[in-house]
Order: sequence, then C-alpha cells, then structure tokens
Amino acid sequence: MKHRKIFLALCALLAMSSSCEKDDDLRDDSSFGEYFTCKINGVEFKPQGTFTCNNLKFYYYQEALGGVEPNYMLLSGYDCPQAKGVSLRLFGIDHQTGYLNFLKPTYADSCSPAFIHFVEPGYIVEMENLISGSMNITTFTPRDSITHRLGKIEGTFEFTVANEENDSVIHVTDGAFRFKVPNIW
Repeated sequence: MKHRKIFLALCALLAMSSSCEKDDDLRDDSSFGEYFTCKINGVEFKPQGTFTCNNLKFYYYQEALGGVEPNYMLLSGYDCPQAKGVSLRLFGIDHQTGYLNFLKPTYADSCSPAFIHFVEPGYIVEMENLISGSMNITTFTPRDSITHRLGKIEGTFEFTVANEENDSVIHVTDGAFRFKVPNIW
C-alpha cells in the first residue's frame, strides 16, 4: 500500500510539471522546433546531426563581419552520416516576407542555392549553377529587444541546380524551413 501511495504521488508531480511546461511554451514563442526539409530528385531529405556535426544552420548578418557582406543569410540542412547538404545563400537580403524568385530577386541582391555531397575525403560534388528556383518567406520576425524572445523565420523553397559542367542536374522540391532568429533590428 505504501508503494502505491508513493507511485501515485510521483505520477501527480509528473503531471503537474508537464502542465507547467505547456503553459511556459504558450508564453514563450521561441520554444518552437527548428527544421529544414526537402526532397532531392523526389527522395526525402531529412538533415541528421551527429555529436560533432550540426545538421541545421541559420545565420543572418546585418552588418559586415569577418569578410561576410552585410545582409547575408544562410539557411541549410545537412545529413551528417550521408555527408550531403542543401543550402540557401542570400546576399543583400532585406528582412521582409514574401515570394522571392532566385533568378530575379526583388528583395535580395542575389540568391545562391546549392547541393553539396562530400563523396570521400578531399572530393566534393557541388551543384550550384542555378537553373531555376524560388522561396516564400511567410514569417520573418526579429528578437524582441525588451523580452529577449527569439524571432522566427519560416517558409518554403524549391530550386534546380547543375554541376559546373552542366551535365548533371539536381531538383530540390517541397522544401520547408523554420529557424529561431537571434537578431534585433
């Protein structure tokens, strides 16, 4: 009987603590999960990390820093075990939402999506000659300067790139991303 009371007390404590976490999640919008997914030539691409390899990356530099031009953005996903990565590099991008054609960008100077595969040490297959592509940024909010809640960027993308010789093509479709934004503007 004593063990049953202890078990019930532990269950009650666990239930209370999980309900408190849910309340905190509702108050703090920066607790959302980040993701970067797409299909490569029709095959699902889901970035996977390892202890020494980060699978998701988001950088937004508003000011020039260490050789990086101002208003540079990188969104990428990397499958560490398979040594494959997909990235969206945007140069001179304004922090706004909407549709962006990679060939004729309206609120960025240029766009450079890429598919990279590290086949063996010292050998890299890069597909970055842009044929077509676009993205739709549905949300792009800054970090709150008062509460310090992180901002959010999310949207969708697709693109087609070729290798340097233009004899091999990669189609990236059904792309979607969501990242926390640490910047204040």
